Amino acid sequence: MKLRLCFAGALVAMSTPAWAGMDQFAYGPAITDHGAIAKVDSDQPLAPGIDYKLDFDIGKGVPGKVNTDLDSVARLINMLAASGVPMSKIHPAVVVWSAGMIDVTKQSRYEQEYEGVANPNIALVEELVAKGVQIYVCGQSAVKYDVAKTDLLPGVKMALSGMTTHAMLHAQGYLVNP
Repeated sequence: MKLRLCFAGALVAMSTPAWAGMDQFAYGPAITDHGAIAKVDSDQPLAPGIDYKLDFDIGKGVPGKVNTDLDSVARLINMLAASGVPMSKIHPAVVVWSAGMIDVTKQSRYEQEYEGVANPNIALVEELVAKGVQIYVCGQSAVKYDVAKTDLLPGVKMALSGMTTHAMLHAQGYLVNP
Protein backbone atom coordinates (compact mmCIF):
# COMPACT_ATOMS: atom_id res chain seq x y z
CA MET A 1 0.00 0.00 0.00
CA LYS A 2 2.80 2.42 0.94
CA LEU A 3 4.57 1.66 -2.31
CA ARG A 4 1.43 2.51 -4.30
CA LEU A 5 1.01 5.82 -2.45
CA CYS A 6 4.66 6.74 -3.06
CA PHE A 7 4.30 5.85 -6.74
CA ALA A 8 1.10 7.88 -7.05
CA GLY A 9 2.77 10.84 -5.33
CA ALA A 10 5.73 10.64 -7.68
CA LEU A 11 3.42 10.63 -10.72
CA VAL A 12 1.59 13.72 -9.45
CA ALA A 13 4.88 15.52 -8.81
CA MET A 14 6.16 14.70 -12.29
CA SER A 15 2.93 15.81 -13.94
CA THR A 16 3.04 19.32 -12.45
CA PRO A 17 3.44 21.72 -15.36
CA ALA A 18 6.56 23.88 -15.53
CA TRP A 19 6.19 27.65 -15.82
CA ALA A 20 6.78 28.32 -19.48
CA GLY A 21 7.74 31.82 -20.50
CA MET A 22 9.25 33.10 -17.25
CA ASP A 23 12.25 34.21 -19.29
CA GLN A 24 9.91 36.69 -21.00
CA PHE A 25 9.72 38.85 -17.86
CA ALA A 26 12.03 41.79 -17.19
CA TYR A 27 12.23 44.70 -14.79
CA GLY A 28 11.66 48.33 -15.70
CA PRO A 29 11.25 50.75 -17.23
CA ALA A 30 10.21 52.76 -14.17
CA ILE A 31 11.25 50.45 -11.33
CA THR A 32 14.42 48.63 -12.20
CA ASP A 33 14.80 45.98 -9.51
CA HIS A 34 11.22 44.86 -8.84
CA GLY A 35 7.90 44.38 -10.60
CA ALA A 36 8.95 42.20 -13.53
CA ILE A 37 6.62 42.45 -16.53
CA ALA A 38 6.19 40.78 -19.90
CA LYS A 39 5.19 42.31 -23.21
CA VAL A 40 1.66 41.35 -24.19
CA ASP A 41 -0.10 41.69 -27.54
CA SER A 42 -3.19 43.11 -25.86
CA ASP A 43 -6.61 43.56 -27.45
CA GLN A 44 -7.50 46.13 -24.79
CA PRO A 45 -5.71 49.41 -25.44
CA LEU A 46 -5.17 51.71 -22.50
CA ALA A 47 -7.41 54.76 -22.62
CA PRO A 48 -5.44 57.98 -22.98
CA GLY A 49 -5.67 60.57 -20.26
CA ILE A 50 -6.77 58.27 -17.44
CA ASP A 51 -5.30 58.79 -14.00
CA TYR A 52 -4.55 55.29 -12.76
CA LYS A 53 -5.51 55.52 -9.08
CA LEU A 54 -5.34 52.03 -7.60
CA ASP A 55 -5.43 51.30 -3.88
CA PHE A 56 -3.65 48.12 -2.81
CA ASP A 57 -4.74 46.40 0.43
CA ILE A 58 -1.89 44.38 1.97
CA GLY A 59 -2.43 42.34 5.11
CA LYS A 60 0.12 39.58 4.80
CA GLY A 61 3.82 39.00 4.43
CA VAL A 62 6.26 36.12 4.63
CA PRO A 63 9.32 36.52 6.85
CA GLY A 64 12.50 36.91 4.81
CA LYS A 65 10.67 37.18 1.47
CA VAL A 66 9.86 40.17 -0.71
CA ASN A 67 6.18 40.97 -0.20
CA THR A 68 4.48 39.81 -3.40
CA ASP A 69 1.74 42.40 -3.01
CA LEU A 70 4.27 45.24 -2.74
CA ASP A 71 5.97 43.78 -5.81
CA SER A 72 2.58 43.95 -7.58
CA VAL A 73 2.57 47.71 -7.04
CA ALA A 74 5.95 47.90 -8.80
CA ARG A 75 4.57 45.65 -11.56
CA LEU A 76 1.60 47.99 -12.08
CA ILE A 77 3.93 50.98 -12.40
CA ASN A 78 6.19 49.14 -14.85
CA MET A 79 3.28 47.84 -16.96
CA LEU A 80 1.75 51.27 -17.31
CA ALA A 81 5.06 53.03 -17.94
CA ALA A 82 6.05 50.43 -20.55
CA SER A 83 2.69 51.02 -22.24
CA GLY A 84 3.38 54.73 -22.59
CA VAL A 85 1.44 56.05 -19.60
CA PRO A 86 3.33 59.03 -18.15
CA MET A 87 4.35 58.77 -14.49
CA SER A 88 2.19 61.84 -13.83
CA LYS A 89 -0.85 59.62 -14.51
CA ILE A 90 0.23 56.68 -12.31
CA HIS A 91 -0.93 57.03 -8.69
CA PRO A 92 -0.88 53.77 -6.72
CA ALA A 93 -1.51 53.86 -2.98
CA VAL A 94 -0.94 51.11 -0.45
CA VAL A 95 -2.73 50.37 2.81
CA VAL A 96 -0.78 47.90 4.93
CA TRP A 97 -2.24 46.20 7.99
CA SER A 98 -1.83 43.14 10.18
CA ALA A 99 1.38 41.16 9.68
CA GLY A 100 1.97 42.84 6.32
CA MET A 101 2.99 46.03 8.09
CA ILE A 102 6.20 44.46 9.38
CA ASP A 103 7.43 44.48 5.76
CA VAL A 104 7.46 48.31 5.74
CA THR A 105 9.42 48.68 8.98
CA LYS A 106 13.07 49.54 9.49
CA GLN A 107 15.60 46.74 9.75
CA SER A 108 15.77 46.89 13.56
CA ARG A 109 11.99 46.38 13.97
CA TYR A 110 11.90 43.67 11.29
CA GLU A 111 14.71 41.76 13.01
CA GLN A 112 12.91 42.09 16.33
CA GLU A 113 9.78 40.52 14.84
CA TYR A 114 11.53 37.81 12.85
CA GLU A 115 14.51 36.91 15.07
CA GLY A 116 17.38 38.49 13.15
CA VAL A 117 16.04 37.97 9.61
CA ALA A 118 16.96 40.75 7.17
CA ASN A 119 14.11 42.79 5.68
CA PRO A 120 14.19 42.14 1.92
CA ASN A 121 11.51 44.79 1.31
CA ILE A 122 13.55 47.89 2.15
CA ALA A 123 14.86 48.58 -1.37
CA LEU A 124 11.43 47.95 -2.88
CA VAL A 125 9.72 50.36 -0.47
CA GLU A 126 12.42 52.95 -1.21
CA GLU A 127 11.78 52.59 -4.96
CA LEU A 128 8.02 52.83 -4.53
CA VAL A 129 8.24 55.93 -2.34
CA ALA A 130 10.68 57.51 -4.83
CA LYS A 131 8.04 57.01 -7.55
CA GLY A 132 5.43 58.80 -5.43
CA VAL A 133 3.55 55.78 -4.11
CA GLN A 134 1.66 56.62 -0.93
CA ILE A 135 2.12 53.88 1.67
CA TYR A 136 -0.06 53.95 4.79
CA VAL A 137 0.05 51.68 7.82
CA CYS A 138 -3.17 50.92 9.70
CA GLY A 139 -2.70 52.55 13.09
CA GLN A 140 -5.02 50.07 14.78
CA SER A 141 -2.92 47.14 13.57
CA ALA A 142 0.24 49.05 14.50
CA VAL A 143 -0.91 49.24 18.11
CA LYS A 144 -1.75 45.53 18.08
CA TYR A 145 1.68 44.62 16.64
CA ASP A 146 3.54 47.19 18.78
CA VAL A 147 4.82 49.08 15.72
CA ALA A 148 5.63 52.73 16.44
CA LYS A 149 5.64 55.51 13.86
CA THR A 150 9.42 55.69 14.31
CA ASP A 151 9.68 52.01 13.27
CA LEU A 152 8.38 52.76 9.76
CA LEU A 153 10.64 53.10 6.75
CA PRO A 154 11.11 56.65 5.42
CA GLY A 155 8.08 57.78 3.42
CA VAL A 156 5.68 55.29 5.03
CA LYS A 157 2.90 57.06 6.90
CA MET A 158 0.88 56.09 9.96
CA ALA A 159 -2.90 56.34 9.47
CA LEU A 160 -5.72 56.16 11.99
CA SER A 161 -6.85 52.89 10.43
CA GLY A 162 -6.84 50.95 7.20
CA MET A 163 -10.62 51.33 6.92
CA THR A 164 -10.54 55.13 7.15
CA THR A 165 -7.63 55.30 4.72
CA HIS A 166 -9.48 53.21 2.13
CA ALA A 167 -12.52 55.47 2.55
CA MET A 168 -10.42 58.61 2.07
CA LEU A 169 -8.66 57.18 -0.97
CA HIS A 170 -12.01 56.11 -2.43
CA ALA A 171 -13.30 59.66 -1.98
CA GLN A 172 -10.25 60.84 -3.97
CA GLY A 173 -11.17 58.57 -6.89
CA TYR A 174 -9.09 55.50 -6.02
CA LEU A 175 -10.33 51.99 -6.77
CA VAL A 176 -9.31 49.07 -4.57
CA ASN A 177 -7.14 46.70 -6.55
CA PRO A 178 -8.80 43.29 -6.44
